[in-house]
Amino acid sequence: MKPEIGNAIQQTLHEGGLTLYALLVLAVSIYAILFNVWRHLAATRNVVAGEKWLASAKVASSLPWKTEAVQPRELQRTYASFELDEMAWVERRLPFLAVLISSAPLLGLLGTVAGMLITFSGMAAGNQAPIDTISTGISRALVTTQAGLVIAIPAAFLLALLKRRTETTHLEMQRQLHSHLSKSLTLPLITNH
Repeated sequence: MKPEIGNAIQQTLHEGGLTLYALLVLAVSIYAILFNVWRHLAATRNVVAGEKWLASAKVASSLPWKTEAVQPRELQRTYASFELDEMAWVERRLPFLAVLISSAPLLGLLGTVAGMLITFSGMAAGNQAPIDTISTGISRALVTTQAGLVIAIPAAFLLALLKRRTETTHLEMQRQLHSHLSKSLTLPLITNH
């Protein structure tokens, strides 16, 4: 890293104060959870795309002592089990992610308020306050507000995309279940000769 960039980062962290450090911790948490959920959902989508979630129902119906096709109840049991194990894992984390993402601009606003308090205290001191006090307060207000928005906006888009992919995966699973249920419920036609 070039020394100028390193100095600029250190200066920005110093200007942002404690609130900017809290925002950085929040950003790492948000994006780590987003990545983990995205990865888990991608693996789940692969299982659904290959209809591998039906494997246990197919194995149960192919045992030597079972002569009939996959039973609807077994299909529903397999679907519910997969849904509770894999899809619910993703769906449980989405509201928590939404709370974390929405807290980033609020934490940025807290930094804005802290910066404005520094600015006003410098202005209240009148001619005795150095210009550094006022400029530090304004800088803190702007840096933390910007950081909160820079963290939250891309994360909100990723969360919306993640929710959409979760819904489409769930719908595809339901389509597959209904397709297999309809196949298992169709009765052979009786023809009169």
